[in-house]
Amino acid sequence: MSVHRAAVGAAVMAVLTAGALGLTTGTATADQGPWPGGSARSAPAVARAGSDGAQAAGLVYFNTVIDQWSHWTPDANASSHAGWLYRGRNYFKCYAIGEYYADNGRGSVFWLKTDDDTGHANVYVSDVYLDAYGWANDLNLLPKC
Repeated sequence: MSVHRAAVGAAVMAVLTAGALGLTTGTATADQGPWPGGSARSAPAVARAGSDGAQAAGLVYFNTVIDQWSHWTPDANASSHAGWLYRGRNYFKCYAIGEYYADNGRGSVFWLKTDDDTGHANVYVSDVYLDAYGWANDLNLLPKC
């Protein structure tokens, strides 16, 4: 391998590694992928009718694997903490793209809108705590908020 070819290869690997670690700047969009953390999921390309996709599509039920905080905005900040969504079967209205969050061996920018178990309506939870079926299907079954 020539020295030039090795240098170009190293530069490409550095850029790819920085992107995979989330070290790039800018805002993530549904068209970008793979997502930081190695997930190759992408948002569905089909647009939903109506001004509020959650109302047009109805509720979709998924199982969550832990009790988790709910948030007023799609992020994990303590300042946006609303209440609790308990593990088990829960309904969701739509998904939004928000802050990157990693836990449970997964990482994602997708947040699901729901009503939590402590009386707060239209709050968000990260999709990293869905069971395997929910993790594989949430973006295909839920409309974008």
